[in-house]
Amino acid sequence: MSKTDLRSSEELILNAAIKVFTRKGYAGARMEEIAKEAGINRALLHYYFRDKETMFNLIFETKFKEFFTGLFGAFQSDAPFFEKIKRIIDHEITVLSKHPDLARFVIMEIAQQPDRLIQFGQKLGLNPRMMLENFQKEIQQNVLEGKIRPIDGRQLLMNIISICIYPFVAKSIIKTMMQMDENTFLDLMGKRKKDAYEFIINAITP
Repeated sequence: MSKTDLRSSEELILNAAIKVFTRKGYAGARMEEIAKEAGINRALLHYYFRDKETMFNLIFETKFKEFFTGLFGAFQSDAPFFEKIKRIIDHEITVLSKHPDLARFVIMEIAQQPDRLIQFGQKLGLNPRMMLENFQKEIQQNVLEGKIRPIDGRQLLMNIISICIYPFVAKSIIKTMMQMDENTFLDLMGKRKKDAYEFIINAITP
């Protein structure tokens, strides 16, 4: 088997595993179900991954890094405050449009084991507490300059994240209620970047 075939098979298995972990969580997922989702037998699955924990840790670390490294990068950039908000929104919606199950997957597992957020963050050299403190200081500076109204940085951060993530977490409900197919939904999410940014800016400017 060539290296290309190996990578393709491994990617197929990992994508199947994400779907199963998202539906069942780590505790409820079974190797047999992952093999079935991938369309392979269990022996081939074990050829690539010795056990469920090894597979899960690889997926979680990869997805965590993909999502949070870009998010932290947007927060820590030297861009002006409003541009920084725009970059955060763009990152959230772009990544989740490419990986619609990512939000539910990460949220579900962090909800089960909150320490994962700290553990993986430290492993990647990320410090959520310091990020929030710096964000709050930036908000205070912009308030002093009269650019935005007084607002708790925690509230603003939750507003930004919620307005970006919720449509993906509730995708099935939204698609059903609005009678949209997948392409229509993704097209709407692409347009949402501009709408979400304007909504947040209008909410915080005097």
